Amino acid sequence: MKVFHVLADTLTAHGVDTVFGLMGNANLLYLPAFAEAGGRFVPVVHEAGAVAMADGYARMSGRVGVASVTHGPAFTNTLTALVEGVRSRSRVLLITGDPPPVPTHFHQFDISAVTTAAGAAYERVQGPSSLVADLNRAMQRVVAEQRPVVLNLPIALVEAEAGEQAPVALPVAPAPSAAPGEETLDAALGLLGSAKRPLILAGRGAVLAGARDALVELADRTGAALATTVLGKELFAGHPRDIGIFGSLAHGAADTVIAEADCVAAFGAGLNMWTALNGDLFRGKKVVHVDTDPARFGSCTPVDAPVAGDARRTAETMNTLLERAGVTAANPAWSRRVAGRLAGYSPEDDVEDHSGPDTVDIRTAMIRLDRVLPAERTVVSDIGRFDVGVWPHLRVADPSHFTVMGGFGSIGLGLAGAIGAAMSGTGRPVVAAVGDGGFMMHLSEFTTAVRQRLKLVVVVLDDGAYGAEHYKLRRHGYDPAYSAFAWPDLAGLATAMGARALTVRKAAELDAVGDLLPDLDGPLLIDVRLDPDVNLVRY
Repeated sequence: MKVFHVLADTLTAHGVDTVFGLMGNANLLYLPAFAEAGGRFVPVVHEAGAVAMADGYARMSGRVGVASVTHGPAFTNTLTALVEGVRSRSRVLLITGDPPPVPTHFHQFDISAVTTAAGAAYERVQGPSSLVADLNRAMQRVVAEQRPVVLNLPIALVEAEAGEQAPVALPVAPAPSAAPGEETLDAALGLLGSAKRPLILAGRGAVLAGARDALVELADRTGAALATTVLGKELFAGHPRDIGIFGSLAHGAADTVIAEADCVAAFGAGLNMWTALNGDLFRGKKVVHVDTDPARFGSCTPVDAPVAGDARRTAETMNTLLERAGVTAANPAWSRRVAGRLAGYSPEDDVEDHSGPDTVDIRTAMIRLDRVLPAERTVVSDIGRFDVGVWPHLRVADPSHFTVMGGFGSIGLGLAGAIGAAMSGTGRPVVAAVGDGGFMMHLSEFTTAVRQRLKLVVVVLDDGAYGAEHYKLRRHGYDPAYSAFAWPDLAGLATAMGARALTVRKAAELDAVGDLLPDLDGPLLIDVRLDPDVNLVRY
């Protein structure tokens, strides 16, 4: 067999059912071979889209997402999406390859050096007979290191005779970190146990560790309020002391609880500038930080008691030690005060509607859309000023059903990430929340959703500008029109591409989405018109 046939078969043997890619000389043979062997090849419009789709697929399926591009500029086109995957610890395999070994070939490029600079891992197929072993190693590193791996299959090897190969070895996931010892938890338990107004904060690491029940028990033992980062949102939904998102997007009642808390115990949370509101929210408080990655301790927020450990196992050990010490329901006055402040309260109570004659307040729009969409849904968000409405108000049934394509801070990856999520086989409808600038940046990738006939709802939050820059230009005394764009009619563009579309200038017009969803046989674009002069973000 030729190398390209063995690669196609080995991908299938590793359980890969989908490859996102853009075809060129380096992958011209193994992609159709993979498809003819029963796999699904999803042709994309831009190489960054291939990696972002593989990333979205991986985040929602829990499996390795695979992307394939040819050499040279095709690889460099993936870099922003590749770094996004690195920053978000995504399980992505990107297959590319060196061009023909001619020094003057214009696609010559140091794949290894740039991969390393991006923070991804690098592997190379050393020869025809080592293909399976090299692919095994690449897949193992994706799973074990929880970051993208770039596999270089030089084009000179693709049509070579494969020869005898090593057996396929499926990757083994790393075991959860061991529970920390009692002595390791002395300082953390001392701070939490002596606090009069504790708060437990859970991030994505707590979600992935399955720590909810252990953290709720810990909160009930200590009387703590419960909160999450954006990527842990809805983890504690329904608990009487759940204040929701902690940080710059906290609602009014949560702000009060956060301000009064004297100790924050964070589990699997990055404590970044948005969660910490540039450090303001932790000032004057004792901070306990539990994370599997000690490099995160103190990186953005000073920490009084760092604990290296898995969120669930650490919380379980804390509960055991507190039970041994007879702590069952501490700080009852604080517990009652928090629950009382939240009783009957809704974040919608904070919303003073700023809708105009032909524009909708982003928060009002998301509250309305939240009621119209099915409760079981996946939400994939781009980043931008619109997040102030989407993240707090467009809810999900489980925090694992929500993700943000924003680990690197680049706009424009949300659409492709949502396409990948829609092809991950979860069975849930997928909602992409994107800004108009990010959508137009990768407009052509919308045609991929159309070609694949995905039941994907793309909500474009359209203020006709780069919104953050619009606000900042005005703050600095410049004309904000420099950030404005007179886009074509987005609904018209979507319709021309073969999708359904709806333009929304009044919140009530979103009710039509509920009527359109049951009969969708492809994507639906909702162009929600916003006023760029309405700023709701705490910078």
